[in-house]
Amino acid sequence: MIPARYQASRFPGKLMQDLAGKSVILRTYEAAVNTELFQEVYVVTDSKIIFDEIESNGGKAIMSIKEHDCGSDRIAEAVENMDVDIVVNVQGDEPFTDRESLQKVLSVFDGADADRIDLASLMAEIDDWKEINDPNTVKVVVDKNNFALYFSRSPIPYPRDKNVDLQYYKHKGIYAFRKQAILDFYRLPMGALEAAEKIECIRYLEYGKNIKLAISNTEGVEIDTPEDLVLANKMLRAKTSENTVNNKFRNFPMVPKVVFGEGCFDQLPSILAENRKDNAPFIFLVDDVFEKNQEFIERVKLRFNDKLIFVATEEEPKTSQVDEFVQIIKNEFTKIPSGIIGIGGGTVMDLAKAVSIMLTNKGSAADYQGWDLVKEKAVYHVGIPTISGTGAEVSRTTVLTGPERKLGINSDFTPFNQVILDPELTQGVPKNQWFYTGMDCFIHCVESLNGTFLNAFSQSYGEKAYDLCMEIFLHNSLSEKDARGKLMMASWHGGMSIAYSQVGVAHAMSYGLGYVLGTKHGIGNCIVFQYLDEFYPKDVTLFREMVAKHQIEIPQGVCKNLSESQMDTMINVALDMVPLWENALGEDWRKTITREKLRDLYSKM
Repeated sequence: MIPARYQASRFPGKLMQDLAGKSVILRTYEAAVNTELFQEVYVVTDSKIIFDEIESNGGKAIMSIKEHDCGSDRIAEAVENMDVDIVVNVQGDEPFTDRESLQKVLSVFDGADADRIDLASLMAEIDDWKEINDPNTVKVVVDKNNFALYFSRSPIPYPRDKNVDLQYYKHKGIYAFRKQAILDFYRLPMGALEAAEKIECIRYLEYGKNIKLAISNTEGVEIDTPEDLVLANKMLRAKTSENTVNNKFRNFPMVPKVVFGEGCFDQLPSILAENRKDNAPFIFLVDDVFEKNQEFIERVKLRFNDKLIFVATEEEPKTSQVDEFVQIIKNEFTKIPSGIIGIGGGTVMDLAKAVSIMLTNKGSAADYQGWDLVKEKAVYHVGIPTISGTGAEVSRTTVLTGPERKLGINSDFTPFNQVILDPELTQGVPKNQWFYTGMDCFIHCVESLNGTFLNAFSQSYGEKAYDLCMEIFLHNSLSEKDARGKLMMASWHGGMSIAYSQVGVAHAMSYGLGYVLGTKHGIGNCIVFQYLDEFYPKDVTLFREMVAKHQIEIPQGVCKNLSESQMDTMINVALDMVPLWENALGEDWRKTITREKLRDLYSKM
């Protein structure tokens, strides 16, 4: 429900102002509908102008019968005779409302304390004193369980002691009510605190209701002033110009330092010494396959207050895992670490990159899944792969499974500051794991070389990696030692190829498998790729030859017993991979890749 009145006191008529070719209220309505979270979306208004604007554009609107002082009262009147469980209030002046924020506020009702919650809402971390002191910004303080204590236009808490480390939060105008809670609100008279602050959710607190808040640092603009409208138009124009993912010239960072060769791992202590800060440890995230390998652990050479954390890698890396590691580090050390060192396969590489980012950026790792959302430089981080093929050691992304999707943190701050490539560390990798990660590299090359983003830069790296994969997996001319070194180089070149290009169909669909079934990335790519003759016919044939040559059993029937809900989620995750589809099939990819098409392909798996 989107309450909307025409006469706003601070900016009259703001909901009908032009925002990149559409009215503010229509943009907000469409944003709510496009989240696909709701069975129904309505604008509830006292204005014939706003009612006609929504209805004439194919939307649903309800005219209020009575006059109301606030949006919650307006919604309560509208839902009184509706058969609903949860009612979400989206403010009409928030056209940047997004699925992730709404999902977060709805997820509050799935928690262990759900029975105590009358309504849920969102808050965002703020640090700018101008914003903290701005009466147009509603601040909120919460208890240790994130239940609201009070809302105010004044700075709360008041910082009498400037040395106390405080985090301020601003309230974001999205609410999710149980139906009874909003009907109770409607029947209760406004109290003195609400009247003084002009913040309607204070009424709930005054009458003993429980408001639970979730943190969402997703940035948008609330249209409260003409200046806000100018900023929102700029943001939408910028977003429109970026809708074509394949920018003609892409200015991306590369790993600045790399050392290669058998035994070069022993250079690690001298490399780290140059970057060590006083009393700030290095944190080593290490694949737990090395936990009982005392000889290897001694080669790491921990010094001072350095900490080694063994990481279980049976499952794909998760945003929750990243948040947990960051909290462990912050709880134990008062200083930000000198650096994060990742030693392991793709899972550990991705975790190391993500932890280094989240030590300097607020919120959850899930807040940064996407393209170029990271604002602060990551701490120094080093990648040391112990298995080859993923390209994680060179890429500008860190692929994580979050609460809503499997997606990378793609940013200029993601790539490692230093990589150590020692083929000796890849000895003893189990055959299946060696093959699956090697095929990840092969598929990187195939998707890059056959993509619409291809250019001479990505082509040169992709062709070299492709040739190395053919030499390693189809020819019999290499010793085991040479094969280790060449696969490590194939992984590097394959990663570089997609850095200036992109992956394609196999990766997009593999993300769906990973999110729903927890399928490891390399295995998922192999499961998908064997059915992609329509897109990569020559290379799928070569892939099958490699599978047969090395006597690898690709898992079959993994999607056989999926529920309808699981299949829909898998398809949603895959369809969200817009840059991958655009690279594979061009800007008109949606004409080929439909929900029915993906359902048919997944059903074969």
